[in-house]
Amino acid sequence: MSKKKDKPDGEATQRASTLAALLKEKPRRGRPSRNVSRQNVYVALASSQKKQMKQLAGLLADEISRADISDLAISVLSARLEALRRAVADRNREMPEGITDLESLYLLWDLPLPSVSEIEPSWTSIRVSPQQVIELGRAHGTLNAVFGANRSQTFSLALSLLEQLIEDHPLIRQYTTVEKLRKHIIDLHS
Repeated sequence: MSKKKDKPDGEATQRASTLAALLKEKPRRGRPSRNVSRQNVYVALASSQKKQMKQLAGLLADEISRADISDLAISVLSARLEALRRAVADRNREMPEGITDLESLYLLWDLPLPSVSEIEPSWTSIRVSPQQVIELGRAHGTLNAVFGANRSQTFSLALSLLEQLIEDHPLIRQYTTVEKLRKHIIDLHS
């Protein structure tokens, strides 16, 4: 009987190790892992805005992908809002006196007004780094309290600001990593 016990144990060990080896060699499916895990944030984007994100990724360095555009747009928005806060810091306000709605903020920053002719935007998820989720929440909280803007409008403003930054600073393509580009964005607006 001991021979029968030894044999199944040996086969079970061999099967387990073979199964482990098969599982180890199996290529993983899905999105490749990143150094910093990203979180889903749901926003309503029009199809033109989705195309805009792809175009903006094409205007930057090859190492920066479409998935990084959301992080960069939020970084630009938070840097611009922080610069605006510093400008009115002594007046106990978040926004300058003449800024009464979201459209006037677009005009202050020389951005084209968002078009209302777009077909109903569809809900989609964008993948955002944890720090950018916090920054988007701060920006959304500020713009919601002051103008009643929702998260989708806040992100649309961020996309417009990123597009303007890329147009105004063509040498921005020299930055090959998101971290270097984010540092440059903060330096530009400080």
